[in-house]
Amino acid sequence: MDQPVDVSATVGSPRAPAAVRRDPRPRPGTVVRHVTLGALVQVLALSTWYATSAVAPQLARHWSLGAGEVSWLTSCVLLGFAAGALTLGLLRVADRTRPSLLLPLGALTAAVCTALPAALPIGFVPTLALRVLTGMALAAVYPPGMKAVASWTLHRRGSAVALVVASLTLGSALPHALRTLPLPGWRSVLFLSAAAAALAAALAATTRTGPHTGHTTAPRTGAALELFRDRRQRLVTVAYLGHMWEVYGLWTWAVALLATLPGSGGPVLGVPGWGPFLLIGVAGALGCFAAGSAADRWGRVRVTKVIVTVSAVCCLLAPALPRLPATPTAVILLVWGASVIGDSPLYSALLADSSDPATVGTALTVQMALGYSLAAIPVLFLPHLAAHIGWPWALLALTPGPLASALSLRRLRGLDAVVAPATPRSSRP
Repeated sequence: MDQPVDVSATVGSPRAPAAVRRDPRPRPGTVVRHVTLGALVQVLALSTWYATSAVAPQLARHWSLGAGEVSWLTSCVLLGFAAGALTLGLLRVADRTRPSLLLPLGALTAAVCTALPAALPIGFVPTLALRVLTGMALAAVYPPGMKAVASWTLHRRGSAVALVVASLTLGSALPHALRTLPLPGWRSVLFLSAAAAALAAALAATTRTGPHTGHTTAPRTGAALELFRDRRQRLVTVAYLGHMWEVYGLWTWAVALLATLPGSGGPVLGVPGWGPFLLIGVAGALGCFAAGSAADRWGRVRVTKVIVTVSAVCCLLAPALPRLPATPTAVILLVWGASVIGDSPLYSALLADSSDPATVGTALTVQMALGYSLAAIPVLFLPHLAAHIGWPWALLALTPGPLASALSLRRLRGLDAVVAPATPRSSRP
């Protein structure tokens, strides 16, 4: 789940240093405070992403919905986020607006849109419209928040990016944890998610951009075409799209998968009722940190390929999960949760290494818009497939995503070997 932020403000591209202005180094305590604040804002604000999906069974009964209709609760957020990020990115809103203004506005809008279905007697269709607006509002929180956090560190930007993506996973999973509390009904989950986003807006008002802010240029139409014309960028984009095909399909329907397992999912992971939170949030966050650390040591392409291969294997094992003992099932689920998102922080770095620094912002914006739009497709069709063959078998349809990613990354590594045969393997991205 990459984000359209300036390359010099997010990743350690070898081309980036010329575009970075270095102000006097801030105190370590200042850096830690702002990075921690940025991560906390993401966790709280992004809890609105899956707020309705976490209570989808209750909403289905409340509005008499089928599984296909329920899937739109998540797909509308994905499509709204893609549209919002593309619009804000191409208009360079994040470059022209202070994060202390943009982030609170996005978080507060997401809070209001999340609370309205619980506060007012509105129906399913108006709620879908509000979910689209929620996605658009979160596009003003996540990518600009990523840029703000990354601007506080120059030499540890990989870790900063991993931290924000890990915050995304925890925030997305937070409504599942809220659902396990002794609350009076689904409205309480929506109200709590909205309250978390409102708190994020208050905290984000103190957000500041750090000293390591990259130079930005106006968006260029040709950069979007380079995603398809340039072979290296095309391979990176295909790998990213394969990642996006899988991750939101699993995240959206994790509850349905766990419900098919012994003990209705929660006890399989050892903590009753917390299965989705462990699968999406805890395992995903750990996967992001582990992947970022491994990529710094062994190279981005190699580590990303390993991660997507592991994720593909987990997809292939999904039909066997109901017949396996609890311990192997839990291990597979947690590994899947870590691997399905662990590669996410690496794709912007791979595209940055493949692009002209003057156009990489546009390239990242277009790539992300394509990815989130594509992610809506498996979210929508998986429940129809599961109605015929069951959820464990239906999730096999996610397998082409990580397989396509692994194949593209293999070709990318081969291309790098041809282009730079004298470069030591350990030093290649």
